Amino acid sequence: MSYVRPHYRRDDTYVKGHNRRTRPRTAQPRTAPRRAIPRPRPVPAGPTTYVRPHYRSDGTRVRGHHRSISPRTIAVVAGTGGGGLLLFLLLLALASGPGASSKAPAGTTPSHAASVPATHHP
Repeated sequence: MSYVRPHYRRDDTYVKGHNRRTRPRTAQPRTAPRRAIPRPRPVPAGPTTYVRPHYRSDGTRVRGHHRSISPRTIAVVAGTGGGGLLLFLLLLALASGPGASSKAPAGTTPSHAASVPATHHP
């Protein structure tokens, strides 16, 4: 309810200060609550995913809903996108064997003199 200050109307009639209802009264008496008529929901084409209810950063509440999945997202999940590259690198690392991580260049062997610490002779 909001308060209306006393004032004069355009036709010069005086209106006392009063509390005004926020909603106007309905013309017909309320005997039973009205039932909401369900609206037909649009059916998304293609695959969908469920988005859980959450709050946005500005405080707006988002109800849970189904969202369409784009073909690009399906391709990434299926492995033709970035996931395939990760699998390839993993297989390459496994196939190269345990010697691939040594510091010596391929095809060379360290000499015995380089691996033995030098002794100082006076």
